[in-house]
Amino acid sequence: MNRNPYKAEFMLIFSILLGLTMLFNRNLSEVYSGLIVIYGLYKIFASKNRDGSAHIFAAYSMGIEVLFRMNSGGLGYEWGKYAAVLLLMAGFLVEKMKKETPVIYLMFLALLIPSIFVIDYPTFDRSRQMVSFNLSGPITLAVSTIYFYRRKMTPPQLRKLLLSMLYPIAAMSVFIYFRAGDLETVEFTTESNFQASGGFGPNQVSTIFGLGILIIAIAHFQSIRLFKLKFVNIILLFAFLIRGLATFSRGGMLAPLLAIFLCIIIMTFLDANFKTKLNKVVFAFMFVFIIGILGFNYVNDVSEGLLEMRFKGESMYNKEKSNIFSGRDEIFAEDIEIFENNVLVGVGPGMSMEKRAEISGVETAAHIEYSRLLAEHGVFGIIAILIIVIFPVKYFIKTKSVDNRIMLILCITFVFFTMGHAAMRTAAPGFIYGMAFINIIRRRE
Repeated sequence: MNRNPYKAEFMLIFSILLGLTMLFNRNLSEVYSGLIVIYGLYKIFASKNRDGSAHIFAAYSMGIEVLFRMNSGGLGYEWGKYAAVLLLMAGFLVEKMKKETPVIYLMFLALLIPSIFVIDYPTFDRSRQMVSFNLSGPITLAVSTIYFYRRKMTPPQLRKLLLSMLYPIAAMSVFIYFRAGDLETVEFTTESNFQASGGFGPNQVSTIFGLGILIIAIAHFQSIRLFKLKFVNIILLFAFLIRGLATFSRGGMLAPLLAIFLCIIIMTFLDANFKTKLNKVVFAFMFVFIIGILGFNYVNDVSEGLLEMRFKGESMYNKEKSNIFSGRDEIFAEDIEIFENNVLVGVGPGMSMEKRAEISGVETAAHIEYSRLLAEHGVFGIIAILIIVIFPVKYFIKTKSVDNRIMLILCITFVFFTMGHAAMRTAAPGFIYGMAFINIIRRRE
């Protein structure tokens, strides 16, 4: 099977069939999530991670996280983050290769600790849940960065990593199709649509479909052929786009497009060597743009023009309630007020939600990771933000590889935009942030 040129296609079909079985058995995700970790750890220790089992299984865990949440959550709601962290840490510790560790991300982790001691929840269980929900994302980011930093990967090895994420996202798209039905049967409004998202959070679903688009873009920029059959990429791209747009959660769809656009602009101006790829990349971007227009028009027609209103920030109920930021600007302002009143260590992980309820009367979970870090971690949050922003910039200036710079721009842009609209509710932003620092090695090098 390893020598079968259509192995990727077979694995894709298997993943889709697996996703379909979850429609009939809500307990399957609990069993399967346990098997992923157990078998992943076995492969890691058996091979000493020489084959990259740690990041392959971690990537798969990250990609399938939201699908499991749709089903029954797997072994806990935050399973995807914990699984990714456990697998990456195991791989990092057992392998014998020399590692260049970005120590500053250990400092980043340390900055998250002080605010834990100021939380004020009525029960220990509630405290545990909120600490887990709000800190597991940043922990995933730090561990992922430490694992991937300057890790050498050839294009074939990078291909395996990308496919590991792509398989479960494809399965999720089919799962949603059969659970939600044709878009013609969906009742649309100008709000995020839970029905079109398979009954789950549209923000998270849209983010993962956006990640699927980003994966295909990374492969194209790095001249990696994911599938033997070329049309598979097109089908997946169109499926992710249509289902992502149908969620009416805009951020997930805008993130990969912004990443692609900025990568083309920045690399064209800063790197002469990039021009050798420019024609191919621009052609691909135009192709994606055309598919995007077709997909947008289709969903807009099905929703009778409501998708266009949604992207304009208009409300079908009351024009005065129109808001291009869907209330995130208000959440940001409230977080800043909380920060100003708790400058030193903030109010603690998750406590900003309760403080916002005191300010506005509405208890809203964090949507913006940057303001959450300020409100819940105070001055330590400011330092944490500076680390995750400045370090990639220094890395970009330091590295001269076109491949590495492309990887950095695509991944970091996606992550920074995602953290601005979906915080770190999924493992995706943290994991992809780490991937930005992969050192791609071509044979000639």
